[in-house]
Amino acid sequence: MNIKTFYQKGIKRSKKILGRIIPYNSKYKPGGVCSINLDEPERNNPREITVHSVYPKHETKLMISEDLYHACSEYWKPKRQVCTNYMVVEVPNGRLYTDNESSVAIISRYNRVIENVSLSLVSGKVTEPNLNNIFEQRYFTVPKKFDGTVFSLLTGGAGINNIGHWFIDVLPRLHLLRKSGLYDSVDWFMVPSLRYDFQVETLELLGIPASKIIEGDKHPHIAADCIIASTAPRGNHTLVPEWLCTYIRESFLPFAEEESEMITPAAPCLYISRSDSSIRNVQNEKELLQELAPYGFSTVVSSKLSIREKIKLFSRAKVVLGATGAGLISMFFCRPGTKMIEIFNEGFVIEPFYDIATKLDLDYEYIICKNNRKVKNATQGQREHLVVETDKVLAILDKMEEEQERRKSAKQAEVA
Repeated sequence: MNIKTFYQKGIKRSKKILGRIIPYNSKYKPGGVCSINLDEPERNNPREITVHSVYPKHETKLMISEDLYHACSEYWKPKRQVCTNYMVVEVPNGRLYTDNESSVAIISRYNRVIENVSLSLVSGKVTEPNLNNIFEQRYFTVPKKFDGTVFSLLTGGAGINNIGHWFIDVLPRLHLLRKSGLYDSVDWFMVPSLRYDFQVETLELLGIPASKIIEGDKHPHIAADCIIASTAPRGNHTLVPEWLCTYIRESFLPFAEEESEMITPAAPCLYISRSDSSIRNVQNEKELLQELAPYGFSTVVSSKLSIREKIKLFSRAKVVLGATGAGLISMFFCRPGTKMIEIFNEGFVIEPFYDIATKLDLDYEYIICKNNRKVKNATQGQREHLVVETDKVLAILDKMEEEQERRKSAKQAEVA
């Protein structure tokens, strides 16, 4: 971590602590929670909220093997099935407040936090609406007023800087907005941040002009003639719904056929390196790359590539191999049948990429590397480096090549 980043994090932490101690503009602190009546929507007060049901009682199932489920870290055991009421809510004369870390509060004209479309996280878990972090806040800046209608794409957690969460927790809200029929009524789109190229480029590819974007990290407290917000794409859980996978693929795969220059030449086998990160590094990466060389692998540092390049590379790949992490999110661009091999440290085994791979019809396999110490929680686990047992990787690749040869021979026999 460089000095500037360390300083900024220190300032942010100090502001958060002081914000819970020093009272200022306390009239902006919400006085309660606005509950949503889904069974009798006409009973919701239209002066406070208008609810548009999108996917009511939507069932999402976890689609991973029993072996991986049991291997998932105890502090990260996912549910096997969840039910989510997806909706989009209009809040006339509403406000939005966020700490850009763990809390997003959509607040009505009656100074109440709107359930379902507000979000608060504690240790990565969604809390009840009445436990939203905003109720602990005492210091409030005056909200910046925006004329017109603002749609919120804000999310708690790492949506502000992590490309994986950007694709899973931020962008799919646009699909819910379109399904609600309100897309054309929006004047402004509020996003967590525009600090990273992938944020700017994806919004551009989705047709959202820069002139209509509000940056949440610059405007944490806003008011508008109308605030529109949606249920989180994964609801209150970690499971990825199939509609999300379909939306991302249909939105970005058309760009795979565009003519454009590429820094990294297309290759059938991609190794996704984490050499640009300080956590979860493959410590024997040099040895691993030497073993992969005969198979024709090309090394990719995902953060160095544009979204267009990622779409082209992954849509043409036959094999994708890498340690679990945000760089693997480009699996969304892979064609059905692509072999994906995910590498875990045994202290940090999580399900999202396997879950997504199954819903994309990818040919998924995984390897779990041994760790030399006990991991107690996700904060520790996600920082643990890996030493890859290369023989396990090669065994998967050799088996894959044998299967390809058998299929090729079978086809030749049919023609003969």
